Amino acid sequence: MWIAEFARRGGVKPTTVRHYVREGLLTPKAGLAGGSRPYLEFTDTDLRLLNAIQAGQSVGMSLREIQTLVAERRSGNGKGKMLRALVSQRDKLRRRGIELHTMLSFLDQKIAWLEAGASGPAPALRHATSS
Repeated sequence: MWIAEFARRGGVKPTTVRHYVREGLLTPKAGLAGGSRPYLEFTDTDLRLLNAIQAGQSVGMSLREIQTLVAERRSGNGKGKMLRALVSQRDKLRRRGIELHTMLSFLDQKIAWLEAGASGPAPALRHATSS
């Protein structure tokens, strides 16, 4: 499939696809259909890889991290590294979740304090400690 159909099926813009190709995340075949200008030919395998890239981004991984995992996977050594990367990302998200919970709790206390007339000592932000 050509880039427009690939982008449509993947739910991204063609410019995003071209960016992923430039970064080496996607490696479509270059065909010469219709003239001398090379066209990018994508397969269903490329579409699955695009979905994996999007999944990685949705859990907060950078394109560089995803690119490293894609390269490892292509070399046949990716399962162990992928597992370690996913566990690390999960742990980062858990720590971030604790931080967000702490901030939300502070905001709730501050709002309640303001709604009650701001009398008494103002709530203080207590930083979460991760274990």
